[in-house]
Amino acid sequence: MKSVLAAVVLILGTAAPAAAAADFPVLQMNLCRSGVANCFNQGGANPMAKAASTIVAVNPAVVTLNESCSSETTKLAADVKAQSGRVYTVVWQPVGKKENGKTTPYPCTSGRGEYGIAVLARQDLGAVRAREGGYYGPQDGGAEQRAYLCAEFGSVNACTTHLSTKRPAVEQQCQDLKNLLAKYGTGTVFGGDLNLRYPGDPSAQACVPSGSFRKGDGGVQHIIAGGAFGFGSSGKTSIAGTDHPAWRVTLTRN
Repeated sequence: MKSVLAAVVLILGTAAPAAAAADFPVLQMNLCRSGVANCFNQGGANPMAKAASTIVAVNPAVVTLNESCSSETTKLAADVKAQSGRVYTVVWQPVGKKENGKTTPYPCTSGRGEYGIAVLARQDLGAVRAREGGYYGPQDGGAEQRAYLCAEFGSVNACTTHLSTKRPAVEQQCQDLKNLLAKYGTGTVFGGDLNLRYPGDPSAQACVPSGSFRKGDGGVQHIIAGGAFGFGSSGKTSIAGTDHPAWRVTLTRN
C-alpha cells in the first residue's frame, strides 16, 4: 500500500511540461514599385505574382512592405486569399511628396495609387486596434518624405519604415525609429529597409531599442523583435523585378 501511495504522490507532484513556443514568421519585402527608380520591373519582370506566392509559401504572421503601391498592395492581399484562403489585414501609409511647402501622398506611376509602406497582418492576430503613421521630422532635402508606420493587433504590434539613403537624415531617422519601437514595447515586431548595414557606419544596430534584437539579410533589410519573441530561423527568397530579396525571420513566441 505504501508503494502505491508513493507512486500517486509522485505523479501528482510532477510538473506539467512547458508549452512549446509557436512559430511567428515575419516577412519583409521591398518591391521597388514607384515606377521612377531604376529597379522598377528589373529585368523586365513584375514582382507582384512572386510576392504573393512567397507569402503563401511562408505563411507569415506579419508582412512588411516597402516601396509598394496602394492598389497593388490591396490586390496582393486578394491574390494571397485566392491562392491560400488566408486573409490579411492591410494597414497603409503613403510616402510624402513635398512641393511648394506642402506635403501630399507620393503617387506611383501609371495610376497605381499612392506610393508607400504597409503592414499586412494575418487575420488570426485580430483586428486593428490602433495605428500610428506619419513622416519623419528629419528629411534629406529631396521631394520624397520618408514615412513610418505602426499598427496594433491584439497583443502584437507591427511596424515598418524605409529610411533615407543620405546622412545625417538616415541617422536621425534611425534614432526616431528606435524611440518609436521602444514606446511600443516587447510585443513589437518590425520589418523594413533601413538603408543601413551591419556592420556599417552608421550601423543598423543603432536603430534597435534595448531589450530587442535584429536580424539582417546581409544588405539593408532588417527585422527587429522585442523581448516577447525569440529567434528561430531565417532565409531569403529571390524576387525577380526588384533589387531586394524577400527576407524572412521566423520568430518564436510562447
